[in-house]
Amino acid sequence: MTYEGTLGVHRTTCGKATVFDVFFAPNAVGDACNSRRFREIGALGDFLESLELNGETVVRALEVVCNGRSAAIAHVKLSDEVIQIEGLDSMWTSNRRLN
Repeated sequence: MTYEGTLGVHRTTCGKATVFDVFFAPNAVGDACNSRRFREIGALGDFLESLELNGETVVRALEVVCNGRSAAIAHVKLSDEVIQIEGLDSMWTSNRRLN
């Protein structure tokens, strides 16, 4: 099954450390989404590209998150398989994937 929803990117800075969290919020009733965390903007960009998002969309999202704290990418379509493989499923896990 394929779901359409919003991909959210949030930047958090604590001292000199910056992390980027990515979550998928499908347009469906369900549990809260799991997130992926990245330490570097390059790894974040690579991850967004791996989801087969338009290159211009990825660049725009990275610019927005670097200039502010959050970016949202609407109308993203992800399959069950991609959601599970990439750790964006709605099942709570104690071991968040950190890249």
